Amino acid sequence: MKIVSVCRVLPTPDSPAVGAFVLRRLAAMADRADVRVVQPLPYMPALRPLPAWARAASHDAGGLRIEHAPMLYLPGALKGLDGRWLARSVHSKLAALHAAGEVDALDAHFGYPDGVGCVRAARRLGIPVFITLRGMEVDALRTRWIRPQLIRALHDANGCITVSHSLRDLAVEAGVAPEKILVAPNAVDRTAFRPGDRVAARRQLGLPADAPLIVSVGHLIAGKGHAILIRALASLRESCPDARLAIIGGPAYEPDHPRVLAQVAREAGLEEAVTFVGAVAPDAVTLWLQAANAFALATEREGCCNSVLEALAVGLPVVTTPAGDNPRFVSDDVNGRLVGIGDVAGTARALLAVLGRAWDHDAISRALPVGGWSDVADQVLGFIEARRRRSSARDTR
Repeated sequence: MKIVSVCRVLPTPDSPAVGAFVLRRLAAMADRADVRVVQPLPYMPALRPLPAWARAASHDAGGLRIEHAPMLYLPGALKGLDGRWLARSVHSKLAALHAAGEVDALDAHFGYPDGVGCVRAARRLGIPVFITLRGMEVDALRTRWIRPQLIRALHDANGCITVSHSLRDLAVEAGVAPEKILVAPNAVDRTAFRPGDRVAARRQLGLPADAPLIVSVGHLIAGKGHAILIRALASLRESCPDARLAIIGGPAYEPDHPRVLAQVAREAGLEEAVTFVGAVAPDAVTLWLQAANAFALATEREGCCNSVLEALAVGLPVVTTPAGDNPRFVSDDVNGRLVGIGDVAGTARALLAVLGRAWDHDAISRALPVGGWSDVADQVLGFIEARRRRSSARDTR
């Protein structure tokens, strides 16, 4: 198959860690099909011009060529029009590929504006289109002027791929026929994320050999709940005074939030106990996880949380919330604890319980029911081909 994948959230020279999980699926698909990747790049002359790298035709990331599609839009205003702006940004490229017989299906990532815009563009050209839901759709469906656009796009698409069962349920509640939905959870690279030698990892990172270490991985945005973890650490240190927290992740679409988190740590008197590692490469994430005693993420919203999966693959007990599909992977006293969203005291109690017992890290890793990215690619490509053929057969009747 010849597939054009469209996604705004992909690694760029400015933000190399953003959209890594989307890129990994696309790279696995590209090993099995002819995949072209198109990244709409929002800009507004004078207000938000394109960066220098984006003025080129493309850039490379993760072994893939990512083609640029400048997307005119209004920053912070009229967000209900973003689907139309995105459709305009990709239409000419799609039309040229379609005329040359170079596209069998359009693969859009995130429901809005990517999915909405791609459905608009694809329908004009008669191209089968598929939308992957990744978690942001929870908020989109709560937004009055976006909800009807997203629901219509999901109905008009040839198929819907969700990274979690919770997102599948969301699509069904929106009226999407269950047979049009594939649940394809994210994967874990087991060659990178695996149990390791904690002492050696700490030595390499220059960390104390014995201090209890909790690691969290996620963008520095309010929804990831890092402030909850910092406050929970303050309570935890009343019983476990040497406990430390390392937060891995960089700024995202809330540029002031890193400053907010630093202020929370200062107010709690934890400046020396909380380390903001920043955005780092996957091998460095693995090293921090191997150095840790536990993983924690007080997240408010998820689809399929890769940082939770990667921590479990390393063999760490996980303290997290029941957001998204987390309850499918984390069970109390089996491989961690689930706590309520926003529950500082409950998070502190769960961390104390997790740190207070010995865990079989190899057993936690082995029990994780998640395959590799090649498995995800096979699922997705099989689904797209089946739904595409079904649509073609219906159109020829």
